[in-house]
Amino acid sequence: MKSYIRFLLLTIVLLTGGIRRLNAQGGSGATACTCECLRPFFDYLIKSNRLFIQPSDGILVSDLLEEARNSGYSVSFTQCQILSRNVNGSFYAKTQEPNATVYRAVIGDCTVSINSTTGLAVTFAGLLSDACGTDGTVTYHTSGTGAIKARLKVDSCLNCTDDDVVRSCYSAVTESSVNAYLYGLAGNWRPSRSYAYYDDRKETDPSPSANISMRTAGTISNFRTFWKFSGGSLQAMQDNSPDTTKWVWNSELTLVNRKGLELENRDPLGRYNAGLYGYDDALPVAVVQNARYREIAFEGFEDYDFGGNPCDAACSVPRSFDFSFYKNQLDITQQHTGMYSLRVDSSAGITASIKDIEGEGFGMTFNRADVSCGIITPGLASIKTDSGALLPSFSPIAGKTIVVSAWVKEQQDCKGNTYTGNYMALVIKQPGDSNTVVAHPKGAIIEGWQRYEEVIAIPDDAVSLSLLMKATAGHAVFFDDIRIHPYNANMKSFVYGPSDLRLMAELDENNYATFYEYDDDGTLIRLKKETERGIKTITETRSALLKENIDQ
Repeated sequence: MKSYIRFLLLTIVLLTGGIRRLNAQGGSGATACTCECLRPFFDYLIKSNRLFIQPSDGILVSDLLEEARNSGYSVSFTQCQILSRNVNGSFYAKTQEPNATVYRAVIGDCTVSINSTTGLAVTFAGLLSDACGTDGTVTYHTSGTGAIKARLKVDSCLNCTDDDVVRSCYSAVTESSVNAYLYGLAGNWRPSRSYAYYDDRKETDPSPSANISMRTAGTISNFRTFWKFSGGSLQAMQDNSPDTTKWVWNSELTLVNRKGLELENRDPLGRYNAGLYGYDDALPVAVVQNARYREIAFEGFEDYDFGGNPCDAACSVPRSFDFSFYKNQLDITQQHTGMYSLRVDSSAGITASIKDIEGEGFGMTFNRADVSCGIITPGLASIKTDSGALLPSFSPIAGKTIVVSAWVKEQQDCKGNTYTGNYMALVIKQPGDSNTVVAHPKGAIIEGWQRYEEVIAIPDDAVSLSLLMKATAGHAVFFDDIRIHPYNANMKSFVYGPSDLRLMAELDENNYATFYEYDDDGTLIRLKKETERGIKTITETRSALLKENIDQ
């Protein structure tokens, strides 16, 4: 490994085998789904007296999800495969008895049930859910007693044939034995830490001297190398560890994606920097200082049709901040930046879980078994890992303060200084309670678009965060360039052309855009800046080729 000396700084990079996270489908088994998704979904059904929907009513799962979100329930179909794969399917009850030992309902191709645990009939409309158990299941009690009366479970998910084949997404990384090299958990060398060497120069007198040779001046006195050869291999100096008084590490890689691009790093003070990639992980769409990867979100609605179709669209890799449910509502006629915005005629929303600070890395379990090769000897049977090997989706950290920003435009001329026919709010769910914070406009309407921004403190016991967007005046509302990041972080985001991938706009730390315009040859001809006083042209250039007069 080569070392490079520049002035007084000498940097060395340590490499580590194996990537930190994978872009892979997360675990979506029945227990996790029941706990994280079906519990709030059925809480809404019970509270709103919607348990016993008839097949003839023609109620879709998507209709109920929208109603639940509008009522403040943290239901997210993107975090649960049973809802995401059946979001356009029907929901109805197979049993109609309000008092029974078993209640069954159909969710698309799946059947779920609430079963009495005592063998006695229970009144399903009076059930109250308990906190999720350690096994991921959901239990219920009745008012006035804490004893468990019923339990929710997924009975089956069948395909469209007559065979009883279970159809559900699973993680090849966390829910089965895994080849650590096949999935990139091991064998890929990535930078781990970079070190800088700090020491004095050999010359102590800063005044020039005729006796000093410019060829040898400026060298570091008493330089100690980071590595040494011992036993035919490289080892760190000073008893297998570098001299930390001279060699000081300044950056450590913590997350990379499936293409080897850096997603997150940290410095010795524990400050994180992170980035988001889009367009099939080809281009950076947001960079943030002083925030972790899981704490940041940006959506410009530009790359939902970018790239080829995956082999399994139903079990495709989820996005960190996923509006795939509203893909049909992306509008090309209105945009703050880029080519698209989200059109909301009634309401739209997305939910993210809130978690505590988690540790670095992930766990590997090595399972042994006897192997017979003439003689029986102990051998390796399988390797399994936990969900820490997967890239985390957007999930803010409890107890922190965040900033939510977006650009909004109504499909009508505004008669005043602000729009009044839309509603943008965040619902913070806590155990037994929820808190709604309404985002307000910050600044004037600029070319039809108005910036909304709100600072929100997340309680320590919060469990989920829901972003709600509504049209309240009977006409469509457009949303674009939605950003969420910690209050003390600095974010910049980028928007590219979907056909040529040229940079179309750059949004600064206040979510104001700088627009880039090109001619037909792809030459940058105009640069515009969005300010509180409107969009101003910063630079503009024109160029042409002179034609030669061949008649002379």
